[in-house]
Amino acid sequence: MKNKVKINPEAFAHSVISSYSSDKDNSEAIAKDHLVLYLNAYFLAEKFNLMEERLAEKADSRDFKELMAKLLEAKLF
Repeated sequence: MKNKVKINPEAFAHSVISSYSSDKDNSEAIAKDHLVLYLNAYFLAEKFNLMEERLAEKADSRDFKELMAKLLEAKLF
């Protein structure tokens, strides 16, 4: 699979928290909100990258290519 997508987890998490505005008044609570959001975004990007890598490995397999050829022949799309 040539068109793999890979997300930089750090950059993604940073962009997520940079657009987030906490509704908390306490600075510690605001920091905790941002930290939780950063970590969730970071690990979500890592999970996406792992799933994308696994999909790419399967897409490169002979069985997957044969299946796709059969689907295209059947004109299901």
